Amino acid sequence: MFSLDVHCHFFPKAFLDAARGPNTLQSTIERRTDGREHLVCPGNFDHPLTPDFYAAEQMLADMDSAQISMAAISSAPPTLSYWAEAGAATELASRLNESIAERVAEFPERFLGLATVPLQDIAASVAEAKRAINELGLHGFQIGSNVAGKNLNHPDYFPLFETIAELNVPVFVHPYIPAGEERMQDYYLHNLLGMVAETGLAIASVIYGGILERWPDLKIIFAHAGGVFPYVVGRMDHGYKVRSQECAAAIPHPPGHYLRQVYFDCMSFHPLALRYLVDLVGADHVLIGSDYPFDMGPIGGPVAEVLANPHLSDEEKEQICGKTAATLFGLTKHLHNIPR
Repeated sequence: MFSLDVHCHFFPKAFLDAARGPNTLQSTIERRTDGREHLVCPGNFDHPLTPDFYAAEQMLADMDSAQISMAAISSAPPTLSYWAEAGAATELASRLNESIAERVAEFPERFLGLATVPLQDIAASVAEAKRAINELGLHGFQIGSNVAGKNLNHPDYFPLFETIAELNVPVFVHPYIPAGEERMQDYYLHNLLGMVAETGLAIASVIYGGILERWPDLKIIFAHAGGVFPYVVGRMDHGYKVRSQECAAAIPHPPGHYLRQVYFDCMSFHPLALRYLVDLVGADHVLIGSDYPFDMGPIGGPVAEVLANPHLSDEEKEQICGKTAATLFGLTKHLHNIPR
């Protein structure tokens, strides 16, 4: 079965090189008393610098073990650097995208590339977005869910969404530095709960900000099975009915109306939760996601988890594992040439 992982990260050499020296990225590489190097970045990120972070050979071996045919690779969220000085972030985004393009060019049968943009400078983001697709040959984008607390519904972002819609490529929205993380420092809750709450906030912001009304053909994918949003959509629709000033005045339809315009990775971690998501939006709006190389990905890999789900049909499993992604990324006519 063909499978494509839409939620697959790595740390490009350009970022690791920058982290080793003086920078405005607030990221460092530290050697600990055990002799191992750790990468330390904003957002509670502190992790040993292991080969799966950066080595293509390790990534490919792990993909093979997880039954993943192709991956849409993105620079890992700690590299987004929306907190950095705009000029430095713009230069970094350019170098990251060139690194992604180099990896895709080296293994074109295994990788697609999702570009990054410096969201703290929208004009620079628009320019880099066009360069990434038209010159570097990348296949879409990954963006974070907010910049210093500014949600994706802010009008400042509209020129970027317009550009992405015109380029007709997918954009993958990944949460990072979630709202309220200062209250979620115990029990790893900033990730376990904060990230999925942040994803829900991002979806609500995109819907209520009218982005899907303005650009109905925008191919937008959200991480972590949509976070909390699919599971509170009934409450969202209720609010639309009873809070006319705050909700109904913003968009012409209730929030649930827009869910068929949105795509999700499969990372729900519960077979019935994934069944519910498929019932809500259709298997043709759900994709494989591994969250590679982090430990918050499905144990044993997302393909095995989907295939083992007793509540999904064989057709739905095939759709989720690869067909949805093949359609989004325009790979349908090439499926017979893609290794299985």
